[in-house]
Amino acid sequence: MGIRRVLCSLLHYMLPRKRPGEGEAVNEGNSESVLKKHRISSSTDCKNNQESNSSGTGSLLVENSNSNSNKSCGEQTITEMAFDDGNPRDIDEDLHSRQLAVYGRETMRRLFASNVLVSGMQGLGVEIAKNLILAGVKSVTLHDEGTVELWDMSSNFVFSEKDLGKNRALASIQKLQELNNAVAISTLTTKLTKEQLSDFQAVVFTDINLESAIEFNEYCHNHQPPIAFIKTEVRGLFGSAFCDFGPEFTVFDVDGEEPHTGIIASISNDNPALVACVDDERLEFQDGDLVVFSEIQGMTELNDGKPRKIKNGRPYSFTLDEDTTKFGTYERGGIVTQVKEPKILNFKPLKEAIKDPGDFLLSDFSKFDRPPLLHLAFQSLDKFVSELGRFPTAGCEEDAQRLISITSDINESLGDGKLDDINPKLLRHFAFGARAVLNPMAAMFGGIVGQEVVKACSGKFHPLFQFFYFDSLESLPTEPLDPSDLRPLNSRYDAQISVFGSKFQKN
Repeated sequence: MGIRRVLCSLLHYMLPRKRPGEGEAVNEGNSESVLKKHRISSSTDCKNNQESNSSGTGSLLVENSNSNSNKSCGEQTITEMAFDDGNPRDIDEDLHSRQLAVYGRETMRRLFASNVLVSGMQGLGVEIAKNLILAGVKSVTLHDEGTVELWDMSSNFVFSEKDLGKNRALASIQKLQELNNAVAISTLTTKLTKEQLSDFQAVVFTDINLESAIEFNEYCHNHQPPIAFIKTEVRGLFGSAFCDFGPEFTVFDVDGEEPHTGIIASISNDNPALVACVDDERLEFQDGDLVVFSEIQGMTELNDGKPRKIKNGRPYSFTLDEDTTKFGTYERGGIVTQVKEPKILNFKPLKEAIKDPGDFLLSDFSKFDRPPLLHLAFQSLDKFVSELGRFPTAGCEEDAQRLISITSDINESLGDGKLDDINPKLLRHFAFGARAVLNPMAAMFGGIVGQEVVKACSGKFHPLFQFFYFDSLESLPTEPLDPSDLRPLNSRYDAQISVFGSKFQKN
């Protein structure tokens, strides 16, 4: 599959493309240029109008507003950017050639019809939104009630100092829109309600407490059709992701590979029948796979297109779970082709999964015992914030010990399922950097979560099921950090300082 992608990419650059002046391409290019300029100006005008209309309120809303002036502005943005003829937009083969090679047209069409909400526009949220916009979903709604702080500039690449004090979603929309004007981008800056989630095929939360997440997830899980729900966080050098795509999510293509095939050499008249293939290429069939036959001469009964199960798969032969004793005698020819079956995944809602997480997805087999501990650590952090209304302070031993104590209490409540060691040293690092969103971590999880959204909207490739935890403690300086070195300096790099220290940042 990797070779196929490389070849497609090479062909993409080698093949000639349309240039302005070649037939109808001139008119199309001019109209697209005009439309692009109009969309950006509409979005900017809309944002300016909203700011002037809502001065003193501290709450801005570009879309879904009840006021007539705001509503018309929001409607203009969506209509202009979503191609107001109401027809499904064509796939731009130049722009999306690589995606077409991987996903295929049908998957891309499903993706182009998807509306996605991204809540929390700090570093992680903007990375996810960026990836979805570049992927080409139908629309992305940016939600955030907070304002840009100096701390945010350490991770959010679209913020500058002139954005300080502005709503995070409104400060992000213009630069994100420049990435792909074919995607409708809007903002929501008031408190989110469950009913608003019904407008989306997938929702992503990057900055939400566990209680609210459970409430929203319950609504998405039980909605008809279910709404794909993703909760993800980046806390210093630690990250987490949770996916719930509904009680019965269908994966149309688990691995994206082309169906395996083989050229038949012989078929026996037995029960079960033995099928041998030419030894030019090894067979890739697995026990339990379904296959269909075609172009067989002699034993034509197998050419009916009926999927049949195989067993005892070997490099050049397999046993067919079929009685062929009364079939015609095999003469020659024939091709056997794998039938790729859809897979049904039964996701558990967050309220159940948090208590019974099942198997964690491992990213590093040398840390096989780390995910269960991080599962407790993120729950402990949520409880810490709910009790004190703030994150642990970087370098504060008292806060770190409080987080360790909460983790110990949660662990003891698990009874027989409790962990033997909660690793206080790791939890101390977790507490010190809990408020920080580091740009490299945000970029990594932005890619992972963006891909999960694509899977949820398209049904292509096996999704994350259901928890994923990651840490990069090996990125810390080798010498011990002085807690006083982690204190913020009122600079745009305070988030990095809270993890690596001010001496490391200066170097």
